[in-house]
Amino acid sequence: MGSLPQFGTTMASKDRWFIWQFSDKDEAKIRYREYGPADSPHTPLLFVHGYGGMIEHWNDNIPAFSDRYRIYAMDLIGFGQSTKPNVRYCLELFAAQIKAFMHLKKLDKIILVGHSMGGAGSVIYAHLNPERVRGLILANPSGLYGDSMDGMAKAFFGLVGSPLIGEMLFAAFANPVGVSQSLTPTYYNQKKVDLNLINQFSRPLPDRGAMFSYLSPSKRPHDFMLEGIKPCNYKGDAWLMWGAEDTALPPHKIIPEFQELLPQAGAYIIPKAGHCIHHDAHETFNARLAHILGRLE
Repeated sequence: MGSLPQFGTTMASKDRWFIWQFSDKDEAKIRYREYGPADSPHTPLLFVHGYGGMIEHWNDNIPAFSDRYRIYAMDLIGFGQSTKPNVRYCLELFAAQIKAFMHLKKLDKIILVGHSMGGAGSVIYAHLNPERVRGLILANPSGLYGDSMDGMAKAFFGLVGSPLIGEMLFAAFANPVGVSQSLTPTYYNQKKVDLNLINQFSRPLPDRGAMFSYLSPSKRPHDFMLEGIKPCNYKGDAWLMWGAEDTALPPHKIIPEFQELLPQAGAYIIPKAGHCIHHDAHETFNARLAHILGRLE
């Protein structure tokens, strides 16, 4: 692929829904969208958002590829406009959702583009279904922390994990002001943390069950870790894209750990970008993603 695809007319997509029966007694209504030509000869892409995110967090990325590729994006269970049941959230649950979506759309192979927690869930899916993944593209993925989390952060997660304090903190942050304060450290380009972004991330918070899904990573952090899959069964093409200014998951500490898990993974560090790299520095991210997709063709 010689140049970055131009924005086209295929971006427009309306919300679609499917009912996912994920256990004998539990189901969830999942929101998704699809873009691009249905007859594209290329392997389709599935964009998987991170913690607290939603389909719209990819709005600066999907349009750059929707003329060339069949593209899917969905809200993970417990987030966005998908329902938020009171169940045990974990990376395996998100991987199972990807599997259910693949079955729904009758997809044999997929290129996964996952951010943060969505990247970690994508790794689990690739580990369990390596033959179904053509490429694994991870943007600042979570799941491996090592010694990167300082004492204050560990103490904070310990507090959030206690039921009463966790619920109080959720109530304090589940509003536009709290959302703004939470998003600001994840961006290098502070102009990106505008009213539109804050409203996107605020909208799901009053939903029934949101407190349970949003607090799950701090209440059960081990359910969101990748330590249990070393070595990873997925041996196919993989790339890591990391914002140089990610203070929560600093690349110099976390990339080596991910390359132990996925030794075949190439790594690109994008300057002037924080944890939300795909939105923070979307033009550079899109150019690198176009380069990677060109190598996969």
